[in-house]
Amino acid sequence: MSSDAERGDDARDAEILVLGASFAGVELVHQLQRQARGPALRIAVVDRMREHGYLPLVQERLVGVLAPESSKLATAMYLASVPGVRFIEGEVARLDPKAKTVTLADGRELSARIIVVALGSVVDPPSSLPGREHLHAHKFEDQFQHTREALARVLSGKAERPRVVIVGGGITGVELAGELASLDGRTLARPEVTLVCREDRLVAGLRERVSRKVPAILRGQEVDVRLGATLTAAHEGGITVIEAGAGGPEEVEIPCALALWAGGIRPAPVLAELGLPRTDGGWLAVGPTLQCFATSDPTTMPDVFACGDAVRVIGGDGEWPTMQRAIECLWQAKRVAKNVLALLEEPPGYPNGVPPLSPHVLHRDFAYGVSLGKRSLVLLGPLVIDIPFVNHWFRRWLMRQYFARYQPYPSQA
Repeated sequence: MSSDAERGDDARDAEILVLGASFAGVELVHQLQRQARGPALRIAVVDRMREHGYLPLVQERLVGVLAPESSKLATAMYLASVPGVRFIEGEVARLDPKAKTVTLADGRELSARIIVVALGSVVDPPSSLPGREHLHAHKFEDQFQHTREALARVLSGKAERPRVVIVGGGITGVELAGELASLDGRTLARPEVTLVCREDRLVAGLRERVSRKVPAILRGQEVDVRLGATLTAAHEGGITVIEAGAGGPEEVEIPCALALWAGGIRPAPVLAELGLPRTDGGWLAVGPTLQCFATSDPTTMPDVFACGDAVRVIGGDGEWPTMQRAIECLWQAKRVAKNVLALLEEPPGYPNGVPPLSPHVLHRDFAYGVSLGKRSLVLLGPLVIDIPFVNHWFRRWLMRQYFARYQPYPSQA
């Protein structure tokens, strides 16, 4: 790897500017350090949060089965310890992909030769939903703390079992329902749990066999599973849904002490302000090489990449399927690191043409689990194995491996 001066980067704030420091962003820095040769790269990483809770186990963190403080990554501390890396706390507001400059919400401007967008997604109710403010989300740490406190108020010191409604029948919703239904009073009191799903089956993105098992397991834990129920409004003390009745669709009120939103992820609003290609659904559209402008023509800005939840890969027959799992962010970050380093081997402007880059590999099948309180399903290809508690042990082991991966570098002082 040539020096900064040889690469013409000395006038910019960094060689590589990473927007977002959650799963994809922090892994990208890790992979750049592992794969790079020569002098330390100058990398700047922007994120509005200095710490990130471990999202794959957010349901255990929320109910206190897993201590929230021990399940957060000290992201800023790790990044600041990496040679050549600077962590910048701030909120991304705009991006000029041609000039490769980023404007933060407080007016600061940053520039780099290569920009990687890893801003993830948001988990919020639709803005058009009446009473959306009565639905509690819990992805980001500020949301998480607010929802955790609300849940503690509802489930602490109650003689009767209050009802908690979860809206959303994906993996997040069913895992949270299982955790709440399994509470034994050591952390929080066990509530009555209702799970509302708009589709006619739970975890619709998984195999049909899984979708048959999950509601049976949850109902066995006394979860009230409502399939084909469309949320139309939320209000203080309950929600309103449309369900199929004997005479056709009918409006039904579901009283509850707390309503939790797990209705899927949406594009972060800032994605619309970045001047990058997007899909009809608002996600960043990238090619198989994870470039936002994926052509061999250097005038089309080949050195702007995106990875993680924010992207949808377009190539071949169209849009690739996405698992929306943490592991996919890690795989994409590794590929982006390899391609970024290939570009940095060339002079700015690519007078010799853009070098060939490596495409991301679509992983259609891999082993993973669905935790359902005291029960858990392990999915391996066509196999669906019901093994009690195995996911709690295995996924906590994965969390420990994840945190060990990002231990701060020894001080250079």
